[in-house]
Amino acid sequence: MNMTIGSPVQRFRRPILSQLLDALIRDPVEKEENRHTLSLLSALLQDAARENASDVHLDPVEGSYQLRFRMDGALIDTLELAVSDGERLVRSFKLHAELDPAFAVLPQEGRAQFRLEDRLVAMRVTTAPSVLGEKLALRFLPTELVRLPLDQLGLSPGDYDQLSRSLHDARGMILVSGPTGSGKTTTLYALLHELKRTNRCIISIENPVERIIQGITQIQVNEKQGLTISEGVKCSLRLDPDIIMMGEVNDRASGRAALDVADSGHVFLSSLHARDAVATITTLRNFGLADHEIASTVDFIVAQRLVRRLCPECRKQEPPTSAEVNWLESCGQPVPELTWHAVGCPRCGHSGYRGRIGIFEVWRLQGDDVDLILNHTDEHTLRWHLRSYGTVSLIEDCLRKVAEGITSLDEIERIGGLGFFSSRATRAKPGPERAMEKAA
Repeated sequence: MNMTIGSPVQRFRRPILSQLLDALIRDPVEKEENRHTLSLLSALLQDAARENASDVHLDPVEGSYQLRFRMDGALIDTLELAVSDGERLVRSFKLHAELDPAFAVLPQEGRAQFRLEDRLVAMRVTTAPSVLGEKLALRFLPTELVRLPLDQLGLSPGDYDQLSRSLHDARGMILVSGPTGSGKTTTLYALLHELKRTNRCIISIENPVERIIQGITQIQVNEKQGLTISEGVKCSLRLDPDIIMMGEVNDRASGRAALDVADSGHVFLSSLHARDAVATITTLRNFGLADHEIASTVDFIVAQRLVRRLCPECRKQEPPTSAEVNWLESCGQPVPELTWHAVGCPRCGHSGYRGRIGIFEVWRLQGDDVDLILNHTDEHTLRWHLRSYGTVSLIEDCLRKVAEGITSLDEIERIGGLGFFSSRATRAKPGPERAMEKAA
């Protein structure tokens, strides 16, 4: 049996795959295949649940399957499985998600639930064909009522005050943007909890419903039964709502449905994929919304990412590395004498980080913003305009959290670095430079 442990496992305070390794040793392939597969599946889920993994990836590579866990946003190589064991696990998860186990030429997606001792584990199961075999990705979903208050997401005091005030007189679209896994759903639900206090009728249309919120009518899309996003919007508008939430705007159809809600005078909340707040406007344009439609319906935008928190037990301040100096200079930022770095200790599994926190850019559209959008202004000019009247950008919020010892420059580079930060836009406002110099 081809089985090797990846070196990243050694950084953790206990064997990350202790259950799976025991199952591989205890139940050799020669034994009854179904029992062996179920044993591997159960052991894998127990290891993932114990380590609080958010995702599990099973990737076909040359001659084997690579198993990886996503923990605190970082993808960790954990184990190399024999091709036979990898294929068994893929087929078994597909069966539990009611997917066709023999159909491996097109992507498939479904949901599955498993009982692990005294807890229920729910997950989204996605498969995709590749040249070396079928890839499997599991995303764990909360099965209990989860609430993270708005003031605990990581918003700066100024952004929190602006956002909480804006909710009381919100109109049109409230959009949360960022890449996959950036915490958009958590922020949307935190906003819904705040809005629920105002005794208004709230209806959500989701695919799927990830978290149950008491007091909110949640409709789950079921396209096989004819309940599409558009049909869900039409139905919700007849239910006398005050606020409608759509899980995601991701194509022209959902973009038009969002516009229908906002044009009807209701408050509309949703998420979409965009690089930052300004890029959200470009995404809406790409979905076929005209500039006058965007300008008249979008109220405010929250762009976000998730970064790992430095472990407070072992973090320390040191002079920046040469790579950090180069990165700061390329962003147009001054280089501080000291900055915070991850070290690693038993409390954090020797990774140097414990938990995650959001970084944010909150933009409520003003009169000048609307005029610029109506004139089809490009992203670069819009970013300069936002900086000119004090909107805190993603990189500015990042650097403030670095200055406060919450995260590190290395973590900022890991989640995107210059790939999503606009160095020209950051030079327009010097707030975080002063913060870093003061912390140093």
